[in-house]
Amino acid sequence: MQDMKKFLEERQASAIDFLEKLVNTDSSATDKHSVNQVGELIRRRLELEGISYEVKRNEDFGDTIIATIPGNRPGKVLLMGHMDTAFPIGTAKERPFSRKGDLLHGPGVSDMKSGLVIMMEAAVALKELAGDKICDLELLFTPDEEIGSPLSRATIQERAENALAVFNLEPGRPDGSVVTARKGSAHLKISVEGKAAHSGAFIEKGISANDELALKMIEIKKLMDVEKGITVNFGKIEGGIGNNVVSPSASATIHLAFWTEEQYDQTVGAIQKIVDHSYVSGSKSTLSGKIGMLPMEKHAGVETLFRAVERAGRELGHNVTEQRTKGAADAGFTASLGIPTICGMGPVGGNWHGVDEYMELETFGPRTLLLATSILQYLKQVD
Repeated sequence: MQDMKKFLEERQASAIDFLEKLVNTDSSATDKHSVNQVGELIRRRLELEGISYEVKRNEDFGDTIIATIPGNRPGKVLLMGHMDTAFPIGTAKERPFSRKGDLLHGPGVSDMKSGLVIMMEAAVALKELAGDKICDLELLFTPDEEIGSPLSRATIQERAENALAVFNLEPGRPDGSVVTARKGSAHLKISVEGKAAHSGAFIEKGISANDELALKMIEIKKLMDVEKGITVNFGKIEGGIGNNVVSPSASATIHLAFWTEEQYDQTVGAIQKIVDHSYVSGSKSTLSGKIGMLPMEKHAGVETLFRAVERAGRELGHNVTEQRTKGAADAGFTASLGIPTICGMGPVGGNWHGVDEYMELETFGPRTLLLATSILQYLKQVD
């Protein structure tokens, strides 16, 4: 461990320079070209380290990069992170990478470009110093997490299917915890059909889609249970064509968040019943949409992997804590397969998606060493 620590310390200045380049390169999830610019920087770094990779290209989003470090023992450990950020094009120029004391700032510095860097640094350290102790390491760089991974979900689950474990390099929580459970989310839409009529002269001949939607919204909102972690948010609401016309159509979008797939199934079932019932006679309604990000449920495999991370922390002289967090992430896709998964392994940071997003520089080296050591600890455990 001392050799690995020294190795990583000698490389840290170069790694932070690389992080600065990544942060100063926009990578908006909805802009393919910008994400691919970050991908190009990553590919150059992989080539510099002598790590082979393949690129999966697509028409709609940035390209996916899959890098591989071969090991001497059977199996594979998957390390993954997303290259995209939630910030629009031009943000990097407005708020470039900066340092204030121990805090690094800039769009995506914590979520999750620093995670990408330590993922590569830990893998290189294992390749150079523990090649005889590791299985294959696969590094997966995805382009679309901030918009729900519509492209990457299938790739993530395909690459994780035969993995011994998955480490997701989302940022460590502000208190230093790693993540062992995350919420899932779904995006739904209610569409209501009514009948137009003059609201002054012939209101009784109309069927108000607006009224029907409003009554449904009241009932659906009753399904929210903050204590259980089930939240319902109406996002965009539209309806009607004029103030003196009974509304012939209306719609509302719903963001639904939950801790388990069972909660999702039960809540969507209840929403469907409300949608199917007509409060305003003659109205017709439909429900569309589906689950987007799967929840990361803490099953036995997650617990086993966390214990390995916990032991690695003790070996390095500090206590690693765990928490569950509300935000959804790609870790849900792998945990849902029953694969041992841990999330939040990146450097500690906070204020994600905000103008004051930060990463704690003093955690960069220790979290890199923790990741490398956790992989070795887990592989000992599964021998």
